[in-house]
Amino acid sequence: MSCCGKGFCNFQFADGAPLTDYSVTNMNAQYLFLPYGTLLQKNEIVRIWMESGKAKEVAIEAKWPIAFDQQGAHAVGRDRELPWQLVAMDTGFELDDILDWPNHDLANPNEQPVVLEFRHPIEVKPSLKMRLLQLLYKIRNL
Repeated sequence: MSCCGKGFCNFQFADGAPLTDYSVTNMNAQYLFLPYGTLLQKNEIVRIWMESGKAKEVAIEAKWPIAFDQQGAHAVGRDRELPWQLVAMDTGFELDDILDWPNHDLANPNEQPVVLEFRHPIEVKPSLKMRLLQLLYKIRNL
């Protein structure tokens, strides 16, 4: 897979969990707007990815179908409104394009847009004490 036409940045993703249909703008993305839907389901482990080739495994917390009316876009079955600015920022789409997707040039009326919400695994960052103990352990074993 190449992220540019001239082949300057050729990369391939390693084998693993399925990749999301679209890339995210950062590895800590919480939401992903998919204008043409997806077969991915809730609680499935997937890899979010960036165009630079970085990938990270996350779990799908929720999958929200999107309905459009005169007031804008709404997540069907969700008791509160999605943070649309954050969805747009994580996805890399313009906010106005997402909220008015049915009138977009690339919209397909036969496909149901969805928003995936992600649950990131807890990553333990070593404290200063842990680093010091690791250093002392290495020194002891020399």
